[in-house]
Amino acid sequence: MSFWKKVVKFFMPPTIQEYEEIQKAKKLLKEAEVIDAAIEEATVELKPLNKADVITAKPKRARTKKGRYVADDKSTPDINEAWVGGKAPKKKKK
Repeated sequence: MSFWKKVVKFFMPPTIQEYEEIQKAKKLLKEAEVIDAAIEEATVELKPLNKADVITAKPKRARTKKGRYVADDKSTPDINEAWVGGKAPKKKKK
């Protein structure tokens, strides 16, 4: 296409057929964007649960805001407040 034809085409309005094609393309583009947004919104990523990670997690001592250890409350025999998670680790055999 020559330079002069490019200039004339730039300043001339599109024909009715070109205009209709442009409108159809815009409509399809909007529909595709809406569908893509809906798919992204509905997508859920699930992480696999490794039982080894849950079982082998090392127990930690509970601490106060100052960093001191928390004592176990003997009035609640089923929960151990001295450990995070409420259960103390098993004692090792000698």
